[in-house]
Amino acid sequence: MAKCKRCGKWGFFLKLNSFGQCEKCEKELAEAARLERERKKAAFWEELNNLPHAEIRRDGVKQKAQPVSYLKEAMTYPRVTAKSNAAKFADFVVLDTETTGLSCTKDAVLEVAAIKVKSFKFVEVFHTMITPPPQKLSMDSAREAMSVNGITPEMLEGAPMLYQIIPSLQEFIGDMPLLGHNLEFDLKFLCRAGLNVTEPKRKFFDTYVMAGRSLKKPKWEYDKEIGAYAPNYDKNYDVENYKLETLCNYFGIDRMDAHRALGDCVDTAQLFRAFIEEKVEIYGAHF
Repeated sequence: MAKCKRCGKWGFFLKLNSFGQCEKCEKELAEAARLERERKKAAFWEELNNLPHAEIRRDGVKQKAQPVSYLKEAMTYPRVTAKSNAAKFADFVVLDTETTGLSCTKDAVLEVAAIKVKSFKFVEVFHTMITPPPQKLSMDSAREAMSVNGITPEMLEGAPMLYQIIPSLQEFIGDMPLLGHNLEFDLKFLCRAGLNVTEPKRKFFDTYVMAGRSLKKPKWEYDKEIGAYAPNYDKNYDVENYKLETLCNYFGIDRMDAHRALGDCVDTAQLFRAFIEEKVEIYGAHF
């Protein structure tokens, strides 16, 4: 006779899950876990909102679009090994943008966020919506992107143009290392508008690159049944892809505000720390 380990209910036809819990208890525990996640998320955002927020001026001057082809060669990413000193990775600025599409020449930025981190702790926030050129906001790619990130035209009213906030962002970043998920993508938009990240010995960290170095994706092999190449999920792999969502799930990181710049900054910073912890022991420092 089946008996629930939690509430003690029993019966011949009682269905239990793998933890020995009846359906009612399973639902109650799932709801309690959901509420606890929401409570922690709300407490976290309150703490983040109470951090100093950088003053965002509008003194930037519009200039001719800057070339960004140099980024690929300029950006190198240090490897993390068991012998690495964790302190070398503890201070950085994590950066993210929301855009109307994937092309830095055809699409536009809608939101810019950055968080300054010292000793693996958030210390200051930079965040602003961006008013894109009207013609870029009306493109099909813009409508599709905004349906994903939830940004509406009303949220952009009164926001600065991208070039106007570049000096403030430059000042916020200073000479600190930069972290992002597929960081080159975000920097192409920002550097094209005038941001300069070529200071000598600037360090770059990228969780997308780190994933590619340490986690296996399914190998693509020719499938005779479909007559094309496809991922082989029967062979050993770690993650299906290197998307931020997938990697956060892999490390058990609850996302804070998916597809919004500030939330993605938080998630990327936590993911970065998870990668560091995988290789190097960290004591007494946490987000």
